[in-house]
Amino acid sequence: MPSPNGILKSILSSFTRKSPRTPTAAYTTAREEQWKVAVAELSHKLVHATRKRDEAQLEASRLKYSMAELEKKLNKLEIYCHNLKSGLDECSGSNNSSPYQLGKSQVNRRRSFGGFSSNDVVEKVVVENFLVSVSEARNSIRGLSRSLTMQLRHMGFGKVYEKISGLLQPYDVKLSGSKNPRSLLFYLEALLNRAFFDEFESAGFQKNSSSQILNPIERCEANYTSFNVLKGLTWDEVLIKGTKHFSEEFSGFCDRKMSEIVAMLGWNRAWPEPLLQAFFGASKSVWLVHLLANSIHPSLPIYRVEKGVGFDPVYMEDMGGDKSRKLVPSVVRIMVAPGFYVYGSVVKCKVLCRYNSSSNKDLVQSPS
Repeated sequence: MPSPNGILKSILSSFTRKSPRTPTAAYTTAREEQWKVAVAELSHKLVHATRKRDEAQLEASRLKYSMAELEKKLNKLEIYCHNLKSGLDECSGSNNSSPYQLGKSQVNRRRSFGGFSSNDVVEKVVVENFLVSVSEARNSIRGLSRSLTMQLRHMGFGKVYEKISGLLQPYDVKLSGSKNPRSLLFYLEALLNRAFFDEFESAGFQKNSSSQILNPIERCEANYTSFNVLKGLTWDEVLIKGTKHFSEEFSGFCDRKMSEIVAMLGWNRAWPEPLLQAFFGASKSVWLVHLLANSIHPSLPIYRVEKGVGFDPVYMEDMGGDKSRKLVPSVVRIMVAPGFYVYGSVVKCKVLCRYNSSSNKDLVQSPS
């Protein structure tokens, strides 16, 4: 007769044979492989999506650059059509009835040097490029002002905004960026123009600097050659090689103006690339104006107006005029952009004014 222990062992062994088996090593390995394949697929999709995003951002950047280039070309066409006939006719002395025409002796003295500045064709080309460059400089500085304004909104109108308000106190300006962004744009543009065109009359665009070329004709030729080299300079080229590779003087100008503007605004953080690109565009356009102004001897002079000067429509353009047709400009409140004398003609400076009502003589604040 079987023993009780033997019967118990047989029962347990039968239960063991009938119980479900635990997962084998092969099953575990298969599951791991499935997870690895799934993770690999997700990783591939993430890489693909990231690549598509980068391509979209690059395409958007290219489109933005193309739009900026198109705007520049349209500006050139506009200033060409608007100023070429009247401006160049006056510059060449064809309009003798103008009360601001240079006398013949002055013109002869200007052209008595011979060589570069005596060539009427070259002279007209320089003046035409100068008029276009002034327009581009104003548009570029306005673009920088717009970029800075957008950045200020993103930052929440903090200490930089307070610094701007302090700079405008002498002009009796009270800013409200949230209520009137157009006003902030104009006044910031005025501050930027003041910084960019400071020391415009000085050799090398730098205080207490002296010209390295004493012969005025050679100096004019050197400036115009430098203009032709730098006018096609792009932001991408600067990112790769830096400004110093193309011109040490222009590089120094950019460094000085960046330092001045940072100090003026009290900006204590790194500038994002779009803002740097806008700064480069403004710096380049102003530098080109300086080169062209000094590509003729004597150079084309800049002029500025101060607060409180009576409004003169011959030399000034009122930027608030579109908002104040029923008001008469009385005195300058602030100069937004400087003007230039171009032989017997002028490129008007841009100003914001205080106004007299057409029905009374009470002074009214600028509508901007």
